[in-house]
Amino acid sequence: MLRRVTPDVPITTNFVGLVQKALDWHTWTPHEDVVSLDSYPDPGDPRAHVEAAFAYDLVRSAKDRPWLLLEQAPSAVNWRPRNSPKPPGAMRLGSWQAIAQGADAVLFFQWRQTAGGAEKFHSAMVPHGGRDTRTFRETAALGRELARVPELAGTRVRADVALLHDWPSWCGLELDSHPARLDQLETHLAHYAPLFDANITCDVVHPSRDLTRYRLVVVPNLYLMEQATADNLRAYVRAGGHLVVSYFTGIVDGCDRAYLGGHPAPLRDVLGLRVDEFWPLDEPVELEFADGTPDAGTIWADWIEPEGAEAVASFVSGEPAGRPAITRHAFGDGVAWYLGTRPGLAALLGRVTAEAGVTPVLAAPPGVQAVVRHGAESAYLILLNHGTEPVTVDLPSAAPDLLTDPSRPVGAVRLAPRGVAVLKG
Repeated sequence: MLRRVTPDVPITTNFVGLVQKALDWHTWTPHEDVVSLDSYPDPGDPRAHVEAAFAYDLVRSAKDRPWLLLEQAPSAVNWRPRNSPKPPGAMRLGSWQAIAQGADAVLFFQWRQTAGGAEKFHSAMVPHGGRDTRTFRETAALGRELARVPELAGTRVRADVALLHDWPSWCGLELDSHPARLDQLETHLAHYAPLFDANITCDVVHPSRDLTRYRLVVVPNLYLMEQATADNLRAYVRAGGHLVVSYFTGIVDGCDRAYLGGHPAPLRDVLGLRVDEFWPLDEPVELEFADGTPDAGTIWADWIEPEGAEAVASFVSGEPAGRPAITRHAFGDGVAWYLGTRPGLAALLGRVTAEAGVTPVLAAPPGVQAVVRHGAESAYLILLNHGTEPVTVDLPSAAPDLLTDPSRPVGAVRLAPRGVAVLKG
């Protein structure tokens, strides 16, 4: 109807963070011209930027193009039990994080703080105190700063890693009467955070997406798996891709009917194994890798029967002691890993990404996020210090910081806490 009435006006709608389990973005975005998001990270949570990053990668990947941050708070919200304001510099840092991860615009709710009604204590660009306020000064300063880098608009973010997310599977995974209660978003973030912390750019895509451009595909708890998805993953690995699949994946079809013939039936040949039984865990169990490295498994244990896969790590304690916990299977020209428990994911994904030829954007100090936006002729390295201490970031080659001195290339950047740099290469 909108296209008939206003054919020249772009269509969008504002999705809301990671709280809309009942709203499948992938069914909406084909009908939109640009994808938009509302983002309200909690200033009181020191890791809120990681969850925000996951949402930004998800919204960018929905149409594989720049997106709009349609709503964010200039400072405090009004609907949490405790509504902390954003500290000085936090709004700027969060805005630049969205831009680094593909946003072409950052907007706010709301323009002027209302004197009455339910949202009178929700922050605004113009607070109750008017122009002579920290919030207004920081918002105006951000606008002036963004005006200095118009060349960023339209540039793209590229990723070598994809993490699969599917709304029907999310709903199915969290139904009751399962072997244990699993939280899809917690599982996603557990797999995503080590990649984020390592500055490995990640797309978050629908299982039907063409995966051939990715060096690594991560599949956390894709409980509901259509046969077409299994075929897509099979073709990806056979052609040389690297795949990581976590437990309780490929259990049911699109109608929530269990596959017969041993789990995960649609991918048994790709993974080279069969899961005989599920053993949800109340307490961590000991693991040992083939090279003797100890680890611990949490949340879940699968009773794995290998069918060609090699055991990379085994259970040392608990009921499945002696059984494989993590496996690796060569399939076609590629490799498929299976996690029958939740190990230390930072170390494991570090090993897997190295084997897949995935490299970080930049080796940076802890707390520094690095993302590259690519244009037709230039690339833009955006650095963001989410930490609480100043840091120095060494650059692979000298480049000018567009926010300080666009005419002077530098070999290193000093970032204050919540500091930002945009380097043109």
